[in-house]
Amino acid sequence: MTSPPGADASASAAPSDGALSVVAAWGRFWLVMPWACIATVLAATGGALGLLMTRQTARRWQGLCAVFWAGTILWIARCPVQTTFLPGERPTRGFLYASNHSSILDILALFLSLRGTPFVFAAKKELFKIPFLGWHLRIAGFVEVDRQHHDRALQSYAKAAAQVRDGAVVTVYPEGTRSLDGTVLPFKKGPFLLAIEAQAPIVPVATDGGQHALRKHSLRLYGHPIRVVVGPQIETRGLTIDDRDDLLRRVRVEILAQHLLAGAGPSPVEPMIAPPGKQSGERPE
Repeated sequence: MTSPPGADASASAAPSDGALSVVAAWGRFWLVMPWACIATVLAATGGALGLLMTRQTARRWQGLCAVFWAGTILWIARCPVQTTFLPGERPTRGFLYASNHSSILDILALFLSLRGTPFVFAAKKELFKIPFLGWHLRIAGFVEVDRQHHDRALQSYAKAAAQVRDGAVVTVYPEGTRSLDGTVLPFKKGPFLLAIEAQAPIVPVATDGGQHALRKHSLRLYGHPIRVVVGPQIETRGLTIDDRDDLLRRVRVEILAQHLLAGAGPSPVEPMIAPPGKQSGERPE
C-alpha cells in the first residue's frame, strides 16, 4: 500500500497509556502470540522447500513465505503498513537496504513494503538459535552477525558481500540496536564496509510507528500504523575504505530526511558515527 508523505499525521502519535488501552494491548499480545508461533513454523517449513529450487527461484519463494509470515501477524495485530517510494532510481538485485530500527515490528513491515525485491537480513547470531525461526534464517541465507566479536562480525560482512555480488539483496540496520524513543541513532561502520566491498548501491529506508505499536523491552502490543519511506539508491561503485565514513554520513542524512517524511519527529543529527567501543549504535550517556 502506498501513501503520500505527510498523510494521516495522527499515525506518528503514541497510543494512550490509559488503563483500558493497556488492557487492550496485553489482550492483543496474547491474541497474536499463538498465531505468530504457528506462522513461524509454517513459514520456516515452507521456506525449506527452497532447497529443492534454483537459487533465484528459492529467493522468490522464501520471500513469499516471509510476506505470508509478516503480513498475517501484522493483520492480526492491527498494524497496517503504509509505504511511500520516493522518485529516483532503485536497483532490482545485488544491493543493500539500510534502515533505521525502533521496533521488532519494523522487520515485519519491511517484508511487506519491500516484497518486490526479496531480501535477507544481517541478523544477530542469537536469532539463529531459535527453533524453526533460526532454521529458516540459515536455510534462506540470512547473514549471521556476532556483535560480541569484531573479527567475526567482519567475516560475516565479507560473506554477505559475496552474496550481494551474486545478486542477493541484504537489509542492514546500521544503528546496531533498536532505538528506545524512535529517533535515529548514530550508525556503526560495518554495513558500509560491506557495501564498499561488494561495490553495491545502498537504498535508504526509514520507518516510523513501530515503536508505538511494540516498544523496546515491552510486550504490550498496540494497534498502530507503521510507515515506511524508501529513497533512491546511493551508488558506491569506485569507493574505497577511505570513503566509508563519508558514505555513512550521506546515507544517514538521507534516512533522517525520510524519517521526517514518515511522520516522525526530528532526530539528533550528531553524532553521525557510533562512539568507539559501543557494541551498538546507542548514544553516549
